[in-house]
Amino acid sequence: MISTLSDGTRRFAGADASVEFDDWYRAHRQAIYRFIARRVRSAEDAEDILQSTYLGAWENRASYRGTAQPRTWLIAIALNVARNHVSRASDYRFVVERIDDHEEALVDTRGPELRLSVKQSLAKFLEFAQSLPPEQQRMIELLFLDDVSYVEVAAMLGIPVGTVRSRLSRLRAKLEKHFA
Repeated sequence: MISTLSDGTRRFAGADASVEFDDWYRAHRQAIYRFIARRVRSAEDAEDILQSTYLGAWENRASYRGTAQPRTWLIAIALNVARNHVSRASDYRFVVERIDDHEEALVDTRGPELRLSVKQSLAKFLEFAQSLPPEQQRMIELLFLDDVSYVEVAAMLGIPVGTVRSRLSRLRAKLEKHFA
């Protein structure tokens, strides 16, 4: 159980701490795994880092003060564990190569017009996204940034899968009008 202290901070306490921590694991496992997997080379490394993240979180649960969301706290731990893993792994060492060998890949072939167009489109999309209700913003975040499936989004938001699909369809129509 997370108890609130007199100074307003919160800490894991009591016999229910492991149950609540298990709930955290189930609620955030996939998002934390995806976060880690984007930063390491293999699924095995990502699984190892995920387990080390939760082990570290459990061992340091007394330091959780409730000022950050659980997912934010876990991601901070995962980032540190992943950094440590990468810095210790010999196969992650950088190889120094001559820049001349990669000159073609480094030259920006996009003209300034295209870069400006992309920048304007991104600004317009962000304006659109910020105008949406928080639940729809969360749905977009889960689907497109966290790469969560429709079924998982439905479970996380407590709505049917069909509702996720229909809301996304309506959002796409709104987005097309916004860009027209």
